Amino acid sequence: MTEIGQSSSRRFFFHAYHLAETLKLKEVDRLLGGAAKAQSSSKLVYQEGEDGYFFVYRFGSLVFFNVDTKRQGEIMESVRALTGHEPEMITSEEFTAELLPGAKNEVGFERAILGSVTLECVDLLALTVAQSTALEYFEIKVDDLVRRAGAIGRSLRDKGRLVMRAGEIKRFIGRCMSAKQDLVASLYLLDKPDETWNDEELDALYREASDIFELRDRYRTLDYKLRMIQENLELISELMQHRNANSLELAIIVLIAVEVVLFVLQIFFLG
Repeated sequence: MTEIGQSSSRRFFFHAYHLAETLKLKEVDRLLGGAAKAQSSSKLVYQEGEDGYFFVYRFGSLVFFNVDTKRQGEIMESVRALTGHEPEMITSEEFTAELLPGAKNEVGFERAILGSVTLECVDLLALTVAQSTALEYFEIKVDDLVRRAGAIGRSLRDKGRLVMRAGEIKRFIGRCMSAKQDLVASLYLLDKPDETWNDEELDALYREASDIFELRDRYRTLDYKLRMIQENLELISELMQHRNANSLELAIIVLIAVEVVLFVLQIFFLG
C-alpha cells in the first residue's frame, strides 16, 4: 500500500466537483499528457506533487486530494474544455480526512478518522465523495422536473385543461425521458469497488462512507420521483391524445358542414 504523510497527526482535504454527465477518459488522459498513475474503465488517478492526487470519473466527477485551489481550477478548466460547452450546472462537495496514527478507521458526518492514510483509502473516500456530487446533480435536475410536472398538474386542477402547447409538452417529456436514461446509465455509480472484495478494512470504510453520504437512500428517492413523473407523463399523453382526437372530430364536423352548405348553395343557386 502507498502511504501518505504518516509521520504525525495531519488533516487532508477532499474537493469534489461534478462537471458533466459523462467524461471520455481516453480524451482526458490524452489531454493530461497520458500521465495517469492508475486507470480503469471508470476512472483515472493522477499524482499531483509529493502527496496530492486527483481522480477523474467517467460519470463526470473530479475529486482533488491535497491539491491547492489554483491548481484545481487549472485542471478543471482543461477537462471542461473537452466537453465543448459550458456545463449545465456544477455541484461540489468537501470532505476532510484526519490522520491519527494508530486510530481505528471510521467515517463521521464531518470527517473521516484514519489510522494511516494510504492511496487505497484515499481512492475509496474520493469515490464516495464523487458519487455524492453526481447524485446531487441528478437531485437538482429531477427536482426541477418535479416542479414543472407539478405546475402542469395545478393548471389542470385550476383550469381543467392543458395550457402548454403541444411542442412544449413534448420537450418536457423528452427531458424527463433523458433524465431517466441518464440515471439508469449511471447505475454503476453505486457499484461496490473491486478493492473492497478482498480487504475487510477497505470494505468497512466504504460501507461507512456510503452510509454517511446516504448514497443508496438518495438513489432510491431519485428513482421514486422519476417513477412519479413517469405516471404523470402517461396521464399527460392520454390527455394530449384526447385533445388531438377532439380536434380531429371538430375538423371533420367543419368539413361536413362546409360540404352541406356547398350542396345547399348548389341546389338553390345553380339548380
